[in-house]
Amino acid sequence: MHYNTDILKSTDGESICYYKWEANPKTPFRGLVQIAHGLGEHAGRYDDMAHRLQEEGYAVYANDHRAHGKTAEMKQLFGFYDGKEYFEDCVEDMYALTEIMKSEHPQSKFILFGHSMGSLLSRKYVTQYGDELDALILSGTASFIKGLGNIGLVTATTVTAIRGRARGNEFLKSFFFGEFNKKFKPNRTKLDWISSDEKQVDLFAKDPYRVEDFSLGVFLDVIKNSKVLNKPEAFKATPKGLPILIFSGDKDPVGEMGKGVTRVAKQYQRHGMKDLTFNLYEGGRHEMLNETNAEAVKKNLLDWLNARIQD
Repeated sequence: MHYNTDILKSTDGESICYYKWEANPKTPFRGLVQIAHGLGEHAGRYDDMAHRLQEEGYAVYANDHRAHGKTAEMKQLFGFYDGKEYFEDCVEDMYALTEIMKSEHPQSKFILFGHSMGSLLSRKYVTQYGDELDALILSGTASFIKGLGNIGLVTATTVTAIRGRARGNEFLKSFFFGEFNKKFKPNRTKLDWISSDEKQVDLFAKDPYRVEDFSLGVFLDVIKNSKVLNKPEAFKATPKGLPILIFSGDKDPVGEMGKGVTRVAKQYQRHGMKDLTFNLYEGGRHEMLNETNAEAVKKNLLDWLNARIQD
């Protein structure tokens, strides 16, 4: 089954491209899944996962965030962002898509699934619109990496004050992507950190929509929100009855090789989440959906979701 793409107008008039995978009509309809992709990638990379969800009776939607994918392609401005707060804009874009989804499938169960930066966006979304969700899935999420994060925050704040938010910066590009790859020296590619599956790494390396160069405002707001979203207030603002699945690899540098993502799971537990599942996969790197054991990971995800969303 194939997807369609369309354009929505966000609250500030910005054009945002989104993908739609309709549920398999031969399967009892279960609900809606909205996917939020990570930094530097795009929604089209979730095609296989979306197909799996389709076959289970879910309709799947995902937008390309600002500065990413087909949204950026419309203006030929990949990585460019000149707004005031990237996360606020992206969450409003996501909610604009949510409203389209609910208008097309009223009274449906609603699930939000975010990977990496998309997991942080989803965690922010939940603090504002969490009462409208029936389940939350977080892939490759992160705690605030105190040493590295503080260095990045100070650097990004300083450089942005001097150069403005719209321009790029080679140091921060290297800081975001190069630091993670150092964990896997000697490196075969500069993307070794995303997966131990070389075929998946090479596919992403050749992806025409992969972006590395971003405006300073994007880098700054990612780091800033990573800090804010790992404070107690954000966990307290998450509805206690919301089922949450967190999964990650124990060799994911974004999750501090399992330590940071474990802190996130413990914070949710500490703040009273009634239904929290945490799967930490041995040997897995940043993209568990593209790892050598991806089939098992996807099956675990679907089993968890179907147990909570009855048809």
